[in-house]
Amino acid sequence: MALAGTVRVAAAVEGGGRDAALRARMAALLLLNLADALFTLAFLQLHLAEEANPLMAAAYAGSPVLFLIVKLALVHSGAVLLWLHRATAAARGAMAAGVALYAAIVVYHCSFVARLIVSGVSG
Repeated sequence: MALAGTVRVAAAVEGGGRDAALRARMAALLLLNLADALFTLAFLQLHLAEEANPLMAAAYAGSPVLFLIVKLALVHSGAVLLWLHRATAAARGAMAAGVALYAAIVVYHCSFVARLIVSGVSG
């Protein structure tokens, strides 16, 4: 009897650890999306970039606030769907892929800022 209780506790702890990791992954996804949105908005406002996505370009043409709302709402909607299906390997894999993609995008934004700083200092 004690062994069965130990197995249930171990399974609950393991499941809780997985949920904590998934919550951290989801938080990272949403924060990285926010960072991407703010970097992109700053580059658009400074005329350093043009929005390539036609939907987002139309939103930006409407207003910068609309751009942020649409960009964040689209990713948050997808994140909610992934969270609802987090028990599936596909949803967990998509979360991991989303974090990796947005991390790469934010690194790219940071490298762009670094190049601007270096070219401004040397130029």
